[in-house]
Amino acid sequence: MSAERVLRLPNINFVIISGRLVSDAEKRVTSDGRGFIKLRIANDQTYRKEDQWVSEPLFIDVIYSIRDELRQDEVFRRLLKGTPIVVEGKLRYREWETEGKRYYSYYINAYRLQILERKVEQTEEQREEFSELDEEEGLPPEDIPF
Repeated sequence: MSAERVLRLPNINFVIISGRLVSDAEKRVTSDGRGFIKLRIANDQTYRKEDQWVSEPLFIDVIYSIRDELRQDEVFRRLLKGTPIVVEGKLRYREWETEGKRYYSYYINAYRLQILERKVEQTEEQREEFSELDEEEGLPPEDIPF
């Protein structure tokens, strides 16, 4: 009897990417009423070609869902065109058909999003509201995704 060797490949799907928002984020709602934020980022791939540095952007869609509507609104207000962010999540694939034509797309289903710019125009009242939300959630500041 020959023993067959089976390669057990781990099922890993983990993405970390940074970039800037290409446009303002959009709020959307699923068919079952759950809210989410849709955004698109550009990640610049820079490399040397002959004697020049070349920058080639990679554009990718991101879907980010937060259960708490207050936090979702706070994050949404800060996701404006040009904002630098880091996204962690899973790479997902979808396909759909519109007017007889099939479309295919990859996107990141984000479970963590970090905005890399501090809020500038935050009032004292907003800071107090934000602090209360942090305490209510019981999350350490480093785990808050914005």
